[in-house]
Amino acid sequence: MYFVLFLLIGLVLCYLFPFGPIVAGGIVFALVVDQYRQTMHMREDIRDIKNHLGLMNKGEAQEYEMDKEYTQVDQLSSEEMNMINRRIEAELEKDSKSINRESL
Repeated sequence: MYFVLFLLIGLVLCYLFPFGPIVAGGIVFALVVDQYRQTMHMREDIRDIKNHLGLMNKGEAQEYEMDKEYTQVDQLSSEEMNMINRRIEAELEKDSKSINRESL
């Protein structure tokens, strides 16, 4: 309903102002972006519900867990990220030393 209302407002703006089509295009673009954002939130909510109820198959459950871990990494503080990076660097140094020893 509101889409039609904004479309009518955009058409009126097209006739009243010289930049009306640009404003109308901006309104349509904003509506499409808002719809997409709402759809993505609903999709995530549905995935959370399916996981909670145990309705996911193995592949979906693994993908869900990977996505959750990825979002948790995005929310880490800089201190936690530095600590994780130091651990990874230490492991890589150990691996590179062991590979160098094996090649000799």
